[in-house]
Amino acid sequence: MNYSLPISPSYRKPVFEAVALQAILGIVSLMILDGGTTARICGIALVAFWGGATVLIWRRPLSPTKIDIELIRLGYLPLVVLAFFLVHFIWTLRGVEWW
Repeated sequence: MNYSLPISPSYRKPVFEAVALQAILGIVSLMILDGGTTARICGIALVAFWGGATVLIWRRPLSPTKIDIELIRLGYLPLVVLAFFLVHFIWTLRGVEWW
């Protein structure tokens, strides 16, 4: 019985690097004493990143481009920055922002 996914082996290293980067940033965000705001924003970005990575891998399972590989490898960093500003903006519009 074969338990491997039918995707290109070139996705393997970038996925592991993305997981390592997210683990490091997740631990650092949990250590920031702001009541969990930064950790929640990193969690929102984490869900958005893996949703996008899943769609990206699903669309090109056997022939990833260099851009696909780089987006999976380092795409979480700009997404966290974007999510930080976007989440604070949306929370302010909703009246949830307490800072």
